[in-house]
Amino acid sequence: MAIYLVITFFDSMAQTERKEYYPSGELRAHGFMDGVDKVGEWTSYYPSGAKSAVENFRQGFLDGTVFYFYPTEVIQGKEAWQLGQLQDSAWYFHPSGHIQRKGIYASSRYANTWIHYFENGMKERIVNYEDGLPNGVTEVYNSMGVLIQEGTYKNGLEHGGWKFYDSSGMLRHSGQYEEGEPAGVWYEYKRGKRKVYKRY
Repeated sequence: MAIYLVITFFDSMAQTERKEYYPSGELRAHGFMDGVDKVGEWTSYYPSGAKSAVENFRQGFLDGTVFYFYPTEVIQGKEAWQLGQLQDSAWYFHPSGHIQRKGIYASSRYANTWIHYFENGMKERIVNYEDGLPNGVTEVYNSMGVLIQEGTYKNGLEHGGWKFYDSSGMLRHSGQYEEGEPAGVWYEYKRGKRKVYKRY
């Protein structure tokens, strides 16, 4: 996609204002340059003219708070950047504006606990991360808030005990994983009784 530029001198510190345009002529983005580097606040737009992002730059790298928007200008995400890397807390939203997921980045990788939400506000998943990969306990819920899966990950793979429940929260299956593969004896639960479901 071709981008058309309009550059004007801004101040005595040699910063220049820059505007970028879609081929059809609509404003695509505007902000400031310090030589070849983006600096300060940049705002981007959809062809409709609606705001699509507000970003902050330092030395050409994203640095500071960044906001992303849907074409309706409802906020889509809020992130914290530090010299080109995602750091600290981040929030993402459904088109309705309700929270979709939130968590923490460390050096642009998922870290600690991330919580995902359904449109109705109920929790969908709780996932723990280490070095960008799921590690530790994970819980999965249905849209009514009922726990339907729980287990643990190790280095991004299912590892250890897992349990699976029906939509009412009744335990239906349980078993073990070893590095992402089912292992040992898996059980099925019916009418309060446990029986062997599969052997691996």
